[in-house]
Amino acid sequence: MIWPRKLYLAIFYLFARATPRPYQLWHVKIVARVFFFFMRKNRQAVEENLAVVLKRQVNDPVVRRTAIRTFQNYGLYLVDYVRLNRLNSYLLPEEQGQHHIKQALADGNGAILIMPHLGHWELGGVLFAMRQCPIHALTIKDPETEVQDFRNKMRATLGIYTVHIDPANFGNVLKLVKLLKENQVIAMLGDRFEGGKKVEVTFFNRKVIFPVGAMALALNSGAPVIPVFTVLKPDGHYLAWMEEPIRVVRTAGVSSEELLAQKTQELAKVFEKVISFYPDQWYHFFNYWERYASKDSPA
Repeated sequence: MIWPRKLYLAIFYLFARATPRPYQLWHVKIVARVFFFFMRKNRQAVEENLAVVLKRQVNDPVVRRTAIRTFQNYGLYLVDYVRLNRLNSYLLPEEQGQHHIKQALADGNGAILIMPHLGHWELGGVLFAMRQCPIHALTIKDPETEVQDFRNKMRATLGIYTVHIDPANFGNVLKLVKLLKENQVIAMLGDRFEGGKKVEVTFFNRKVIFPVGAMALALNSGAPVIPVFTVLKPDGHYLAWMEEPIRVVRTAGVSSEELLAQKTQELAKVFEKVISFYPDQWYHFFNYWERYASKDSPA
């Protein structure tokens, strides 16, 4: 990072409060190009990630243009992120697929909402909180305490509970299963392995490691896993939707390990489909394919 995160979040907050939306859309495009030029290591990582997604060479002009848009979109995500507790009309996305969560809660086993680091993933939780739907956001503690406190307070003002997890602590699983049995909603990110149980999946024709926690929770609670996406549209507004739920049900002749692997692969395919449509909103500023490569991966 060029600056400490607390400082750049403060700058984005002031900018978001003091400027109109049309100016933000224009200004972020200019400033993001400056960051794109100076953040060489991050730029290279984004281009390497996109080359795999787009099935092109790293030096392909299409990859470079998409990488620039990724920096621009991420800049706008930060502007909108610091405004979550002061929502404007453009931050209230068009919604599709709400019947999936309604059905899950009607069934009484809660729901597990899962998303990749795509678009504005925090915004989906805000929508549920506005409907007075109990939602618990799972997160690993940020190493920067002040940044973590900022996030916690932001979510709390919106009615979202933050649950800090240790992937290696089985007690967390029992706590989360209890929440689901109480018909509550858990939200988590699912495209980065941060510890705990893992499984190998094929993702954009690469063998990578995905966390298996969401599917394990579903198996032990009966809750469906619902892939959720919130992406930025060309007009600067957002679109949010839910895909078909993934249900993890024990099957005769299939071990728990095999079942979890199958369902995690199913999730990876859903992520891959949506990321293919919005590659410039998939935010990993490190080489994703190297960090999460499995032993047999060609990455």
